Amino acid sequence: MRKMFYFLAFLTLLFTGCADKSPQINTSNPNIVFENDSLGKWFVLQNVVSLNREDGFVELEITGKNYSSSKQTLTYIVDWYDHNGFIVKSILVKRKIASVESGKSIIIHAVSPNANTASYKVHFGVPSEDDELRDQNVNLREYRGE
Repeated sequence: MRKMFYFLAFLTLLFTGCADKSPQINTSNPNIVFENDSLGKWFVLQNVVSLNREDGFVELEITGKNYSSSKQTLTYIVDWYDHNGFIVKSILVKRKIASVESGKSIIIHAVSPNANTASYKVHFGVPSEDDELRDQNVNLREYRGE
């Protein structure tokens, strides 16, 4: 009986120790697009909330968490669509780079550029060399107060 107990305990430890504990990307929201599968190794969406305000603007708040053991960087852009499905063009709509420390959450808050917005789509990705060069723009860094 004792050998059977140890055998079952060994099997339990073996199978639970080999379980895949990596975070999984939540793909249930059709308004969220992950452009790179490697984000699933460390980034998990915790909450996505949108609000159609009385003034016609759409407000959006996304919370995600870095589950890795090191600081990670991602890019995101919010595309806003009008009632006909066309992208609302604005100088405010730019791809942004965000760093998320290990074990910390990030909150992305966005408001539509005009009152004719009906929906949105958020694209998450991994920064490329072009994104990093764009982020080094002197005017942008001065605007941020860096």
